[in-house]
Amino acid sequence: MRSWKTVFFNTIFAGNCLLVFLLLAEEHIIIPHWLQVAGRMHPLVLHFPLVLVFLSAIWEFFFSSKRQDNLFISIGDGLMLITAFCTMITAIMGMLLSREPGYDADAIWVHKCGGVTISLLVLGWYSSRNYIRQQNYRLLTAGAVTVLTLIVTGHEGASITHGENFLLAPVTKEVTRPKVNIEDAKLYADVIQPILDAKCLSCHNSKKAKGDLIMETAAAFFKGGKNGKLWDTTASDLGLLLSRIHLPLDDKKHMPPKGKLQLTPEEATILALWLRSGADTTVRLMALNPSDSIRVLAASQFSASSDEAYSFPPASDGMIRSLNNFYRLVAPVAAESPALQVSYFGAFQFKGEAIEELLPVKQQVISILLNKMPVVDNDMKVIAQFKELRDLNLSFTKVSDSGINALLSLPNLKHLSVSGTRVTASGLKRVAAIKSLKQLYCWSTDVSDEDLVSIRKEFPLLNIENGFTGDSITIQLNPPIIDNEESIIEGSVPLRIKHFVKGVEIRYTIDGKEPDSIDALIYDSKVQVSDAVTIKARAFKKGWISSETSSRLFYKKGFAPDSMRLSNAPDSAYRGKGAQTLFDGIKGDNNFRSGLWLGFRQKPMDLEVYFNAPRQVSSVMVSGLVDIGGYLMPPEQIQVWGGNAGESLRLLSMLKPKQPSKDSSAYQASYVVNFNPVRLTHIRLLIKPVNALPKWHNGKGEKGWLFTDEIFIR
Repeated sequence: MRSWKTVFFNTIFAGNCLLVFLLLAEEHIIIPHWLQVAGRMHPLVLHFPLVLVFLSAIWEFFFSSKRQDNLFISIGDGLMLITAFCTMITAIMGMLLSREPGYDADAIWVHKCGGVTISLLVLGWYSSRNYIRQQNYRLLTAGAVTVLTLIVTGHEGASITHGENFLLAPVTKEVTRPKVNIEDAKLYADVIQPILDAKCLSCHNSKKAKGDLIMETAAAFFKGGKNGKLWDTTASDLGLLLSRIHLPLDDKKHMPPKGKLQLTPEEATILALWLRSGADTTVRLMALNPSDSIRVLAASQFSASSDEAYSFPPASDGMIRSLNNFYRLVAPVAAESPALQVSYFGAFQFKGEAIEELLPVKQQVISILLNKMPVVDNDMKVIAQFKELRDLNLSFTKVSDSGINALLSLPNLKHLSVSGTRVTASGLKRVAAIKSLKQLYCWSTDVSDEDLVSIRKEFPLLNIENGFTGDSITIQLNPPIIDNEESIIEGSVPLRIKHFVKGVEIRYTIDGKEPDSIDALIYDSKVQVSDAVTIKARAFKKGWISSETSSRLFYKKGFAPDSMRLSNAPDSAYRGKGAQTLFDGIKGDNNFRSGLWLGFRQKPMDLEVYFNAPRQVSSVMVSGLVDIGGYLMPPEQIQVWGGNAGESLRLLSMLKPKQPSKDSSAYQASYVVNFNPVRLTHIRLLIKPVNALPKWHNGKGEKGWLFTDEIFIR
């Protein structure tokens, strides 16, 4: 036993000599990559020696009366020797980890010195244990010094890893931001910076600058880190910051890392909108347009010095939470206000029931933003029940004079937008008569200038905004809107394309080419879509710069299988409704988190479908989503196998889709696998995700994601 303890002690002594050497000569030492792996184990093992140090101190002090007991001495010696060994190993791992970039030299120096000191203290205590055990005050002094050093060192380490004052935060007075009135709030200082402080600062501060990135000040944030600046408004995904935020949670490059407090959907949206708008650090929140999405999302964080006094009671927090989802935001208009504002997102998901669901809080809702939602006249009957409504945005909806009549009974309506709707001069005149109305927006309607002049004269106290007309102004037209609700067609449907600038000519193509002003087809309301096709459309007008291209995929409804089976389950975060998702006739949008997509990465999608009676099949179309920044790529390979009951399946055809050669914004794509017509009852579809992302990609060499939402068998 004595020989074993001697070898162990000598090993610990040598390890502590190495520690001192690493501390004094670290600037001249290069750590190889394989040792960096050992260094990164420091956070995994550091808790064990912490417990052992406390346990050794407790054992020595509380059993001091048995210092003549051989069993006590044997257990105490063994416990302290193990403590010294584990402390030494943990300190060495910490020294190796500290050599990696991203740590503040001053902060990490204190932590390193503390770790080395603890290791030396425990070794010294073991070496002098017999002397220390002779007097209680010596035990108390040794234990107090060691434990105090441990606490200070742990506090420094926690501050580096989790943020300033992490250890003592629960027992110290919290430093809170002073309340800011919404009239005084600045977009960056009072909206953006708090998000960064809460979700990013623990890893990107002056003490622990992961990736050489610091977010404590605007100047440091704008500077970026070792991978460059954090955003690029010319990039499809706006650059590094947002691409990392929107990576799957299990991806090692996702930020904040898994296990850290994640950004809420509202916070991610605010960051994206702020970056897209130019990342201004001086603009006041109230300087933004009242319908601006950032202002709507952020308003609930602030109090208002001139809030209207509302007599109605507030809705319960539980009720408000139950009404919020990915496509609807319900929030107070200001802190501690009972009044609520409602915003809708994602036209594809919108249904009239989404307004009816608000009726439990109709007494509290004063603002509803429905712009660009497929709202129809019948929905106005529901909105007419919101008697406290002050603001209503119906811009570019399908509301007409018939629907607008329902709003005449709203006693508190102050602001109304019917821009881009079907409201005529007659309907506009009726709504202008609402006594409480102060502001009326009617851009891009069929109301003539003469009618507007007449309405303004009749209602001089009403501020009517109708935009501007500028045929001679040389600016770029907005892209036309392909307004079809359906993406999956059965039979024939009219193609609906519109533009909000009067007098534009819309040209389109169906062959994948970019529309021009000479050879492309001219759109009119008689155009029908009857087959799977990609429509590309642009707007042209004399004196204007032609618009960018709008694109829309249409799919032809295929055979519905009688049964289906996925051999490999989709990723648990993107599993939709399983195989049923692929034949439910519901198209997903460009948001891969919407629940309408199946995602595969580690294994291919292996789908088998069966028909009760033979079907003649000549093609299979796969609808997919490509989001390069999110690692969503076209399939590497698509195989279609077929046969009949009792037969071995044979390969009917195979397709290798072309892979992107550069980054781009998210888009939907379709992959058609054609083959000679064949009658069959059994089809197997094997779709393989990209095994290794290309060299130009930020995640080069990693596996790509495969996302699909619909399969069309024809």
